[in-house]
Amino acid sequence: MELEKLLYLQGVGAEFIDCVGKLVYIPAKDRQGILTTMLIPTSFNQHQCDPSEYPHLLTEQNIAQRIEQLDVNPWLVPLHRFQWCEIDNPHIDVQLPDNYPFAFKATIYGEGIDTLTVTASCQDCDIVGEYYYGGQRYCQYRLVLDKPNLHLGYHHISLAFIGDSTRVSTLYGQIMLAPPTAYQGRLAAHSQAQKQPWGLNAQLYAMRSGQQWGIGDFGNLAELIDYAAQAGADFILLNPLHALDISQPENPSPYSPTDRRRLNPLYIQIEAVFEYKAVQKELTTEPWQQKKQTLNQAQLINYEEVQLLKYAAFEKLYQIFCQQHKKYETTRYHAYLNFVEQDEIALMQFVHKEIELGSKFFTQEVGFYLYLQFIASEQLEACQLNAKQCGMSIGLIRDLAVGAVSHGAEVSANLALFCDNASIGAPPDPFAEQGQNWGLTPFDPVKLKQHDFSHFIQLVRSNMQHCGALRIDHVMGLLRLWWWPLNRELGEGSYVYYPVETLLAIVCLESQRARCLVIGEDLGIVPPEIVSRLAQAGVFSNELFYFCKDYDRFKSPKEYKHQSLMMLANHDVPTIKAWWTGDDLKLRRQLQLIDNDERLLYVLHTRQLEKQQLIHLLVEQGAIEPVADDNIDQIDFEVLLLAWISVAARGNAQLFSVQLSDLVADEHGVNIPGTWKEFPNWQRRLPLSIQEMSHSVKVQQRLNAIKQSRQASGQQFAANMSSSNNSEQ
Repeated sequence: MELEKLLYLQGVGAEFIDCVGKLVYIPAKDRQGILTTMLIPTSFNQHQCDPSEYPHLLTEQNIAQRIEQLDVNPWLVPLHRFQWCEIDNPHIDVQLPDNYPFAFKATIYGEGIDTLTVTASCQDCDIVGEYYYGGQRYCQYRLVLDKPNLHLGYHHISLAFIGDSTRVSTLYGQIMLAPPTAYQGRLAAHSQAQKQPWGLNAQLYAMRSGQQWGIGDFGNLAELIDYAAQAGADFILLNPLHALDISQPENPSPYSPTDRRRLNPLYIQIEAVFEYKAVQKELTTEPWQQKKQTLNQAQLINYEEVQLLKYAAFEKLYQIFCQQHKKYETTRYHAYLNFVEQDEIALMQFVHKEIELGSKFFTQEVGFYLYLQFIASEQLEACQLNAKQCGMSIGLIRDLAVGAVSHGAEVSANLALFCDNASIGAPPDPFAEQGQNWGLTPFDPVKLKQHDFSHFIQLVRSNMQHCGALRIDHVMGLLRLWWWPLNRELGEGSYVYYPVETLLAIVCLESQRARCLVIGEDLGIVPPEIVSRLAQAGVFSNELFYFCKDYDRFKSPKEYKHQSLMMLANHDVPTIKAWWTGDDLKLRRQLQLIDNDERLLYVLHTRQLEKQQLIHLLVEQGAIEPVADDNIDQIDFEVLLLAWISVAARGNAQLFSVQLSDLVADEHGVNIPGTWKEFPNWQRRLPLSIQEMSHSVKVQQRLNAIKQSRQASGQQFAANMSSSNNSEQ
């Protein structure tokens, strides 16, 4: 019984509903194994910790001590270090013995508000919780605040006791006043907009141009912004821009970062750096240009060679910065210092780890890596400003990965917040019978709370900079994540639950402060506990056309979730062309992801049925002429693609986007889940540059179709809203 209580307090789940609706009970051995990974001392660089070395962890005495720490002690502390409430219902919670006879004085101050002091007694408060310990009843007293001078933010709070000689010291904490919803901007429910926003998904590294250094950069992003804005687009949805492992450039997944708070310097456009003019003559000589040209002609990105070449150029730029700005303490140098000062602790964590990891290739000082973050941030900010100036209502949408690798700065410098004895993933299911292990280190929910959620706040805040919206990958992670123990002797893993209400409140507050929309990637197994929470908090769902089905049919566009981003496809699924031809399935067979030819024939047959369902939808929507099921493969793909895009864009979803690879009808996917070295994931470049796209009649037709469909969708939405308002009156 006590062990079960500790499992609950640590957030270790007992059951879940799988992808086919079956209730799955997690074995006791696996749950206890995850509990053990939480209690074992950090194992950084010692990932094969032997659980037999810690037999005392789950003894009755230790379990009792841990329960006392997590369950009893919080009731014995009158003022917790962190608490929060919604701005519409401001209050302070204190924990005191039942019928505590003395008055207390609570003071709220900081973040530009007038100091608010309230003197009260327990009789002035509501009791919202109780706990019995040692024969004593303890109550959670809630003091409602009715002062109008409070506003959103993180404020200091102090608590002093009047007349109680046993409590001589003032207690201090932090109170977060959060909004009920995330920022909505022009997309608020009462909007009468005549056009529903749309945009393009871009894998930035995959973009192509004649002047780049073998990889897409912020210069290409600026070019895309101009092009998309002219077409009427409202946003560009990007892959995660996080810093990756400088010591392993051959592992380029943007979803496996070393630090989610920092940018990948490879996205810097060298020619746009302020110091470039001073080194332009050297960098345009034949040796440099030959290396650039060789990298630029390749269909796949050679990350190691790109990194070596670009960092050699960065070194030249940094030398100029030191000679012309640092030495003379120019305005630009002071801008650099201000940038460093704003987030110095996290920046220095990252830089020291970069020096360590980068020693395989480089011997650079602290200032060099700080400079790279400075100019990367400059260029990203310029892109968002350009997007807004071009008339985009949202601009850039950034993507926040679900975790970071254990040896990077984010985890290794903040081990007190993480459990590096475990890895994030997904449980076994029919699509991945062995489960999925993503190699990312999870937050420890208990430690996260004990450290006042400071790292999570910093993480969300840094990723809401220089963008109009943030997509949170695997948003279910706000509620629960599947943990695999690194030592498999400890079992097969379990779900671990997080304080979702607090995390979501932080997301909403940071969203309002940054004026940044929030999109939650909720594809896959979505627990019902979080669906309504996300919707009520104004977080947009993320729908994918392939999965937007109802039994044996694709949903009608009018059935799309309104508060959502509808994507035709994303980085983890086949492109539209590969899906239609079935080439993705044939490739999976070649990669042994489909076990045998018999299974291949079965999935190809299933795909053919899905293609028929797609055609039925397009015919139903009047986008193409009726065609017999036996003849659907005779349909001209260009006609099909235009109809497909038009119908999906006409849907009820407030946001709609198309991948660049689908816009140009590329057959190659970005990533094949379940592969690593077997397939060049995250390395393939687009077949066309932005300039070539702008000259393509077919691409222009597709863009026009999206624009017209989104206008029709907006008009229908406005008509529905008007009709609804009239009926209410």
